[in-house]
Amino acid sequence: MTKVMVTSDCSPLANEALAHACSLAGALGAELMVVAIQPDPDPPLAGEFGYIPSMSPAECLAQEQSLRRRLECCVPGAQVRVVTSGGRSIPRAILDVAREEGAHLLVMSTHGRSGLGRALMGSVAEAVAHHSPIPVMLVRAGQPVTDWSAGHAAHAELLGI
Repeated sequence: MTKVMVTSDCSPLANEALAHACSLAGALGAELMVVAIQPDPDPPLAGEFGYIPSMSPAECLAQEQSLRRRLECCVPGAQVRVVTSGGRSIPRAILDVAREEGAHLLVMSTHGRSGLGRALMGSVAEAVAHHSPIPVMLVRAGQPVTDWSAGHAAHAELLGI
């Protein structure tokens, strides 16, 4: 069976990627997995631009459970994983989960920044797409959801899955 993995943090932009992944997985009869990567609960300095305060184990667990519930409500029937980055960068954690789960396609949202904005903020989506051994579908903000249900065999062949 084909497995489509979509990343989300429950933000409005990430929810747009959820809609695209649901449409595609439904048309292909693929398993859908939603993955959220949480930063480590006790991070060091988060770079030159700020500090993320540490969280107690109870706060971390409560945040994880809340995120899991929200994702399960957004995508009923999908498998949901909330993973702590465990000292890895967010892109590396996403790629590790995709490998562990045997995903065939990754779906992610992107702000579509370029130039200075991308240089300053970086791009998780760009890093994942650059290093991923499987196809990555990037969804930009405001992109209409494609109805993949018509001609799904042709779409699957086009996507190589």
